[in-house]
Amino acid sequence: MHFLFVSLFIMPSLLLARPCGTRWLAEQAVDISLPVGKVSAVQQNAEVAVGSTLQVAVSGDSFLRPATCRYVGENAYIFVQDNLWDVVVVQPSIDRLGDVFDRSTPADSTRGIYEMATEAFGAAPDVDGDRRIFIFVIDMPDDRIVGYFDPRIATHVDPGLRKDAVYLDGYHLNANPALVRGTLAHEFQHLIHWGHDEDEEIWIDEGLSGYAEELVGFAETDPQMVPRFLNTPDLDLTAWPSSTSASIPHYGATYLFASFLRERYGPEMIRALVSERRNGTFGVDESFKDIGAVESFLGAWRLWIAANYASDDAYYGYSALGQRRVRTYPIVELPFGPKQGDVVNQWGSISVALPMSGNIEVEFQGEEEGRYAVWGYGMRGQTGEMVNVMLDSTNGGRVQWARVDSVALIVGRASAFGGAFSLYGRLYEPPPISTAVLDERSNARELSLGPAYPNPFNGQVLLPLTLSQERDVDLSIYNSMGQRVRVLHSGFLQGGVHRMYWDGRDGGNRAVASGHYFALARVDEAIFMRGLTLLK
Repeated sequence: MHFLFVSLFIMPSLLLARPCGTRWLAEQAVDISLPVGKVSAVQQNAEVAVGSTLQVAVSGDSFLRPATCRYVGENAYIFVQDNLWDVVVVQPSIDRLGDVFDRSTPADSTRGIYEMATEAFGAAPDVDGDRRIFIFVIDMPDDRIVGYFDPRIATHVDPGLRKDAVYLDGYHLNANPALVRGTLAHEFQHLIHWGHDEDEEIWIDEGLSGYAEELVGFAETDPQMVPRFLNTPDLDLTAWPSSTSASIPHYGATYLFASFLRERYGPEMIRALVSERRNGTFGVDESFKDIGAVESFLGAWRLWIAANYASDDAYYGYSALGQRRVRTYPIVELPFGPKQGDVVNQWGSISVALPMSGNIEVEFQGEEEGRYAVWGYGMRGQTGEMVNVMLDSTNGGRVQWARVDSVALIVGRASAFGGAFSLYGRLYEPPPISTAVLDERSNARELSLGPAYPNPFNGQVLLPLTLSQERDVDLSIYNSMGQRVRVLHSGFLQGGVHRMYWDGRDGGNRAVASGHYFALARVDEAIFMRGLTLLK
């Protein structure tokens, strides 16, 4: 029996939501010209104060728009288009907008968007000789657009019109101020990123702007983007569609990937990614080198697709997903095979769930020209175990789970060609439980060393350690000859769950050879050991 796993197709007309104005402008660039008017020397050199007037350049307009300064803060000027004032836009709205940029956000009541974003992404550019950012509240040329950063304004041929500026829509500010504030964070990241790397690939730039919204407390100002991605996870993470209406799930995917990078690898990874002059996947690779991490885009992507399924797992998930997970395709019979599926795009994934208990074996067979990342995830009660399914030269491999309540297979495609695969499932008879395993389980009352993730690994491996109470703990790595290679921790730890990592280096910070290693955790006489496989 054959069963084809396919993504749910949704008409583009149903995907319409808030597009990023920066992307919209880029799409329309051929048809939208810049104003050619010049500003006076007085406007060019005048000190800005509340009540100051400017002639503002807006892409698509033939003439400059008159606007008046309604707010001067530590980090921003806010100008409002004159014909919107006291009709659409009022002073309290502007004051609150200035406050969230300068002083207080939902994520941190003591810091504004400017401080949090420049700390996370790097310094803002300064093309106009004024350290403050210009925020122009205008009537947008398209009703869907909430805000944008326009690099053509930042590089305008007339120095008097050249500004470090973010544009926001006055009508949206009146109707949905929270949406506008999140958009301000989103577009400000675009401005910062442009200042460091003006030709970054769209998927990186948009992903970081999505993360900027989360950073300041306005996560997912477009509520459609993440659900659309979770419903179609086999889209290409690194591609960007030419149509605004088709891009909604891509916003979701790239935002989640950026948030995953921040949570898994730390804030220095995000700053490195913005400042790195190489772009796209090459920029991700170089950013890992910049921060001294033994990781790559391929390795991070492999972990990310696994985390997108195991979203509610304390060890494997990440916070941006909450309790959500990618769409799964169920198989409710055993034995089965072949069941056929296809990961439609490079850097996409598909998850297959088997909601059955017992001793289950699943065999995977991919196309020979394909390159896959295949994970197995088994649940026993409330505990999940993630296993990296090793594939042979023909892209075949199998995974077994003993005494599980349910299992899943996550299949990712890392190649431009060869996304088709077949699955076979059956019950099997496992060997008896060894005395060593029983001893480890009895020790788990004091100490538990969870399943290593990923395993095998080629960058770094997570070793989740749980203590019943505060204790002195020794966690070390040993090679296959029993020699201690690295001490990961020695000393006091609070009770609870701890994430420990090993980056494949010894105590002298030298990379060790590929092979089999052991992580050994000890509390008094209680010992727990996990086997590790390092592949390079």
